[in-house]
Amino acid sequence: MVFASVALAGALHLGEASFAAPHVSLPHAIGLPTEGMRRRAGYKIRTKAYHLAGWDMRIERDGFTGLTRCRLFAPSGLGQGRISYADGVLGFHLDRDRDVAQAWYSVDDAAPRPWRDDYPVLIARRVSLEGGSLANPTGGVVLIPQEILAGARTVTIRADRDVAPKRFHLKGFEQALAAARANGCADPAAFSRAAW
Repeated sequence: MVFASVALAGALHLGEASFAAPHVSLPHAIGLPTEGMRRRAGYKIRTKAYHLAGWDMRIERDGFTGLTRCRLFAPSGLGQGRISYADGVLGFHLDRDRDVAQAWYSVDDAAPRPWRDDYPVLIARRVSLEGGSLANPTGGVVLIPQEILAGARTVTIRADRDVAPKRFHLKGFEQALAAARANGCADPAAFSRAAW
C-alpha cells in the first residue's frame, strides 16, 4: 500500500513538501548612466514658461546646439491687443488683416507721431515686418523701438484714418524684460516675436 502511494505520487509528480522559497526572478540590474546616455539626455529641448505682472515668458534651451530662444509678450485682454517684444522693438498687434503702414501713435498722451518716422531705426536693426504678403506687409503690427517707450505707461495707436485709436498698457514690461534677461535671455537676438 505504501509502495502504491509512492508510485502514484511519482506518477503525479508529487513529492515531499518543500519548504524552500519559490524561485523569484529578480529584475535586471540597472547600470549607472553611461556617457552616451548623459549626452542624449542633454540634447533635449527644454522649455520653461513664466508669468509676471501681465507678461508671459517662454524660454527654450536647446541642449544640442546650446542656443536659447526667448519669447516675451503680453497676451490680448479686455480692450487691449497683444504686445510682443523682439530685437529691442515692441510690436503692438492690431487687426491682422489691416495694413497699418499709415498708423500714428502717441506715448503717454503726448503729441501723436507717424509710425513711418521709425522706419530708419527698424531698418538699421534689420527688423522685418510681420506680414508676409505684398498686399499687407505690416500684418497689422505696429513696431516701435524700445528706447522711444522707455518709462512709458501707455501707447495709443490709430491704425488708419477710418479707425478709432486703441490704447495699450505697458505696465510691468521693464520688470518682465529684466526677469527674462536674468533667466538666460541676455542676448537681444535670442528673442522671437513669432509664436512657438
